[in-house]
Amino acid sequence: MTRRRTWSLVPYLFIAPAMVGLGLFKLYPILEGLRLSFYDVRPIARSQDFIGLANFLELVRDPVIIKATGNTLLFNLVVTPTQVGLALALAVLVNRKGRIIQVFRSLFFMPAVISLVVASIVWKLMYNPDSGLINGLLIALGVPAQTFLTSTSQAMASLMGMVVWKGVGYWMVILLAGLKDIPEGIQEAAIVDGAGPTRRFVSITLPLLSPTLLFVVVADTVINFLLFVPVYVMTQGGPSESTTLLMFEVYRNAFVYTRFGYAAAISTALLLVIALAVAVQMRFLRVEFEY
Repeated sequence: MTRRRTWSLVPYLFIAPAMVGLGLFKLYPILEGLRLSFYDVRPIARSQDFIGLANFLELVRDPVIIKATGNTLLFNLVVTPTQVGLALALAVLVNRKGRIIQVFRSLFFMPAVISLVVASIVWKLMYNPDSGLINGLLIALGVPAQTFLTSTSQAMASLMGMVVWKGVGYWMVILLAGLKDIPEGIQEAAIVDGAGPTRRFVSITLPLLSPTLLFVVVADTVINFLLFVPVYVMTQGGPSESTTLLMFEVYRNAFVYTRFGYAAAISTALLLVIALAVAVQMRFLRVEFEY
């Protein structure tokens, strides 16, 4: 005797609130932003004029957007590998038992629990060329004071340093959870076979950690492409647009210049860039860790 499967509405009722929230706060803004990118939106006159691809054509000729695109790509090419590499190194380092290890885990993770706004303000004060803590330490060591955020050659590196510090602990915890899921028996068998620490890490740890590592790389890339708060708080895109990122240009065009259609076009282009970057990363990591 077989049971007949009956269709039930109950499971769908449970997920309905989440789906409604996803539609209202995720899907609808994306679709509305895509629509607005084809319009010249004038909020004061309350008018929207369809202009086709004019906003996108302006993007490829706008020197500020071109500069911001280069800055954004450079920022991600430096910050994402640095954060993931340091997070992986720290996760391996604290993947052991002991009270001292627990203390170090907490210290490494502490920056992640600090508000990004607060962290940006604190680092801006530390970078102050006249009274900042960092220059005070440099002078005490006999090194000349640096200009940091007020220098076109140092501002981007200073911003990168703050963002790397802020995110490493968060990704460390996720990678540590992935390391904890690797069965200890596999490591013990490799030790019995005579495999050294480097060989075990390359041949066992990395392949088994690849799903977690893929998630961390992709998520970190997306977050860094959408970075806004540190730029807004610390540099306002300056000096001379040296720290202007695409997400900051979205904000500036929408809420400073009130060019909502153009800002939507930048958002759409940024979404395409993120999708391409994620696709490349997923393809590379799948090939790299496939065995």
